[in-house]
Amino acid sequence: MIKRFKNEKILARNLALKILKQLKKKGRLILGCPGGRSLKKTYYYLGQLSYELNISLDQLTIIMMDEYVEKIRGQYTLVNPYSHFSCVRFSRQVIKRLLNYKKNHITSLKIKNILFPDIENPDVYDSMIKKLGGIDIFLLASGSSDGHVAFNNVYSKLSQKTHITKLSIKTRKDNMKTFPNFEKLNEVPKYGLTVGLKTIFSLTKEAILVLTGEEKKEAFRKIKELNKFDVNWPASIVFKCRKYNIYTNLIDNYQK
Repeated sequence: MIKRFKNEKILARNLALKILKQLKKKGRLILGCPGGRSLKKTYYYLGQLSYELNISLDQLTIIMMDEYVEKIRGQYTLVNPYSHFSCVRFSRQVIKRLLNYKKNHITSLKIKNILFPDIENPDVYDSMIKKLGGIDIFLLASGSSDGHVAFNNVYSKLSQKTHITKLSIKTRKDNMKTFPNFEKLNEVPKYGLTVGLKTIFSLTKEAILVLTGEEKKEAFRKIKELNKFDVNWPASIVFKCRKYNIYTNLIDNYQK
């Protein structure tokens, strides 16, 4: 189902309220999150509204989607977590900081509840998510030029769990916009540790694909045109999830 909002601010606020409503109802929530720009306003409102509504985030668990990887002398290793493009850094300095607006040590999101896959045993991440009961809400974003979701590129297999993958040039170019401190393409890592397409559709109770801003117009046009999973556009994995919504502020592509 496509849900259109007047602007990104209203979209983010409504999405944050939906998440908080579920958290309050269930008492705990497993939330899948991307790094990068697409959900920053949602993270902001999660922090602001949880404070205003007096909803504690101590029972919120964040499942992060991916992290950059370097290949050094044939061995894969995670990038420095203090790098400007590190998803670990983003989760701590952006997501955690925004969500913990005016929180105390009791009501805050705990760093131990921000989870990443293990580079030594990537697919153990899937088993861990399953033990947690699955992902209640998975927030998804789409690459603007190639439809990548997390670091799943074109022709990623539906059978793949969390894994290490080589990033396409299009994905790396998109990520230069996400992390503007990159000056040249060769500065962007060539590999990533990512949840797989199977991780997303088989372990998610509800997926919400967020497409906002002019640069996502093509991505939204493609999603609307497909209306089903297509291996050539990985973000269309949203259509294979048991329940899904597409949130957008793109007027020209609105449909009920």
